[in-house]
Amino acid sequence: MDFFTLQRNLEEFGLEIFTLNDVVKISGQKKEVVKTTLSRLVRQNKIFRLKTKYYSLKQIENKLQLQRLFPETYIGLHSALEYYGSITQRFNNLDLIARNLLKNQNINDTKIHFHKVKQEFFFGYKKARINNSEVFISNIEKTIIDCTYFSSKIYLTDIDDFVKKNIEKINIDLLGSYLKKIDSSVLNKRVGYLLDINDLQIEKLRINNKYEILNVNLSKAGLKNTKWKLIVNEDLG
Repeated sequence: MDFFTLQRNLEEFGLEIFTLNDVVKISGQKKEVVKTTLSRLVRQNKIFRLKTKYYSLKQIENKLQLQRLFPETYIGLHSALEYYGSITQRFNNLDLIARNLLKNQNINDTKIHFHKVKQEFFFGYKKARINNSEVFISNIEKTIIDCTYFSSKIYLTDIDDFVKKNIEKINIDLLGSYLKKIDSSVLNKRVGYLLDINDLQIEKLRINNKYEILNVNLSKAGLKNTKWKLIVNEDLG
């Protein structure tokens, strides 16, 4: 298969990022033949190798497309906040929620950061089309939960701003069902409080009587919130 035939076929299938197996299916050629062809095209700078068995027709401009290279992940945290337009700051990294322990790496000058969660926490994501790449990203409700769960890495003010900017889009029943599925008292307290200060309520969230700090990155000094059994050590306005 020559380059122009490959390019035409990939564009017909809408594959800006493609795999060795994609080309095998499209071309009908044997895997070893395709591997040799792709290696030659990489050497000729006609295509780009992103990682083992993953290629692109041109340099990837949107880092979110790189999620396509890691099937057992979805985009979350800062990268999800960027996607939803909640924060204007642009980070030179891609945050991926993963069900397996993966080593952080660099691709196309983008730092790929993996954040492992338990199997039962790996849900609440959707398909999104970024340029010609289909990727997976946390939905609005799971973005709130994930950012709060990883609040040692995300500013609470950013989560609060995200809630405020998406308040009309939040499916409160879905968010409540997610929290009840996870069933973490401390997570219920923190998310419940963040929603509460934005006049959103979830009924019958399970919390215990132990006081937890709201922001794990700050000192433990603060006012006690008796409703959510939290020590509020950051004023979110």
